Amino acid sequence: MVRTEKAGSKNLASPAWTDLLKYVETARAEIDRKLLEKINNRSDRIVIKNVLSGGKRLRPVLLLLAYDTLGGKDRDAALDVACALELAHNASLIHDDIIDGDIERRGKPALWRQIGVVNAIIQGHRMINLAFQTVLDKGIELAKIFLKAWNDASAGVLEEIFSGEPFSKKLYAKIVKEKTASLFAAATESAAVLAHSDEKVRELMRKYGEMVGMAYQLADDYVEIVKGRRNLNFPIFILRQLEETIKQLYVATKTGNIRAISPKTLFNVKKVDGIFLKEIRDYVMRAKEIASNPAIPDSRYKVMLAEFPKYCVNSMLNELR
Repeated sequence: MVRTEKAGSKNLASPAWTDLLKYVETARAEIDRKLLEKINNRSDRIVIKNVLSGGKRLRPVLLLLAYDTLGGKDRDAALDVACALELAHNASLIHDDIIDGDIERRGKPALWRQIGVVNAIIQGHRMINLAFQTVLDKGIELAKIFLKAWNDASAGVLEEIFSGEPFSKKLYAKIVKEKTASLFAAATESAAVLAHSDEKVRELMRKYGEMVGMAYQLADDYVEIVKGRRNLNFPIFILRQLEETIKQLYVATKTGNIRAISPKTLFNVKKVDGIFLKEIRDYVMRAKEIASNPAIPDSRYKVMLAEFPKYCVNSMLNELR
């Protein structure tokens, strides 16, 4: 179940959850050190460091966790690929902000506002180049995974902008799968390749990453709507018949009186089987089921892998507190 209780609650104070929080903290520090090492001698290091600051590092952390779960031995190689994934993701954000006209990213002006649109586009491409060169150095199979993920993500952006289809659950799911879930799937599939796992496990891990990515993007979009940054033209509202809570949310958004609706009422899964929360919960549970597959070797990392989808979702929903 997706929950948003405070970390001290019984639900989020299990040994597995505590282990996961410690793991994420350690992995993020490793990734940040490796990122600085990779960009240290570059002429654009200050710009890249600025772009990377404030990120959650969810995708590279997931790659490392999946790699450890599968018993990988060359952690430095896994860190390289994890950093490449983070660089590619942040490059996509640079371009997304330009496409969407977003003026702010992670509490500071979007890069295109700092250095101009043209320079920001070029900087995004330079970061992509660094990411792909890093992955290519680790093998052609990994490069193919990254190329597919990047192509899918680009296709998702174009689908979102230019699709002539009427908004529907099918179209929305397709966009999310291509635009966001593709990079999560690339993270977990790359981990399987790096750990020399067989084809069955590789496919399981790819599907697991896809489910995590779907859940995360749904949570992201939900937060955007609750904060009043999206309106009812957004396709997710056609996923199911509008429920009373969502109707209240719409009125509150239009009137600017979001505070009139209690977050505790909106985000309590036991009380509200809402449009977003049910979809999020479904994807989290599907990811957890895959992580529990007997083909994936038992370990403390496997237990944390089952908890990671919930961690991802909560990292977004906690912004509503």
